[in-house]
Amino acid sequence: MFLDCSRFSFGLEYLSLGILVLQTTSLVLTMRYSRTLQGEGPRYLASSAVVSAELLKIITCMLLVFHDHRFSMRALNRVLKEEILNKPLETLKLAIPSGIYTLQNNLLYVALSNLDAATYQVTYQLKILTTALFSVSMLGKKLGLYQWLSLLILMTGIAFVQVTGCGTHKSKTCCLF
Repeated sequence: MFLDCSRFSFGLEYLSLGILVLQTTSLVLTMRYSRTLQGEGPRYLASSAVVSAELLKIITCMLLVFHDHRFSMRALNRVLKEEILNKPLETLKLAIPSGIYTLQNNLLYVALSNLDAATYQVTYQLKILTTALFSVSMLGKKLGLYQWLSLLILMTGIAFVQVTGCGTHKSKTCCLF
């Protein structure tokens, strides 16, 4: 008679995870293909792609805020003024992480232009390890046994891919050492 929301939520979690995996994988493959495509004319600038992606994100966020406030332009203007213009120090604090994020996104295009997609994808996961280590050292976060074990497995997998990649490719770009 009643809907079992826990079963629906559990299925929705796996659906979301599957969509995220599909999106991330397809993004890497399309970026790699577009950067190594041997066509006529010059390649596009990575910075143009990054700026276009960020503009798309801004437009999407503004549309979501617009939707949340029942498509009221007055409410959208009020929210933007309250959250951005009236809090200049808070907005300025976001400049450093956003600058680093922009640099990282530009470097992703450089990496995909020089590495094969599999090596790039696995090595890119090092950000999880570095984030965890910085969280422990700088923020004092405590990680549990399973979290440390997961990080160890991640690090081992990355090392295996790097060593295996060095045996199959005679290139300096595939090796960490």
